[in-house]
Amino acid sequence: MAKKTMKSLRQKGVKTLAWLSFGIAFLGGAFGAETFVGDVIETVLEALPWSWLPILLLIVAVVGSLIDAFIDGTPNWFAVISAIVAPSIATAVDGKFGDTISSWADSSQVWVNEALTEWTGEQSAVGLTLACIVASLLMARRVIKKSSSATAEA
Repeated sequence: MAKKTMKSLRQKGVKTLAWLSFGIAFLGGAFGAETFVGDVIETVLEALPWSWLPILLLIVAVVGSLIDAFIDGTPNWFAVISAIVAPSIATAVDGKFGDTISSWADSSQVWVNEALTEWTGEQSAVGLTLACIVASLLMARRVIKKSSSATAEA
């Protein structure tokens, strides 16, 4: 009985860590869309001759994340990576959609800089972006290890 309870608690902990990792990855991606992280992704996508590629990659990232997250109720590696890069890919989409996402990302970065300045006296949305991305990747790595060990035990 106690073994079953511990296994259940461990699975809930892994699931909570996975969703937390996904949320932090999305924040890092949203904050990063208007930093050098987003600029690199946008530059690469705009250098390619296919203007339809960013929208296709965005659809793959969003649909893949939804499938990855909701098939087993746990967002795994693909969902976390997609959450990081999807906002930057969205800014590379031509037209009003890309402009709107870029505007939202810029507004969120300004808001973060203002909040950081008020609370810490420092202004570094880039630092927060990198911290969110690194933290989400480390947590996702941990989730994958825990998920695979839980599967091996079953």
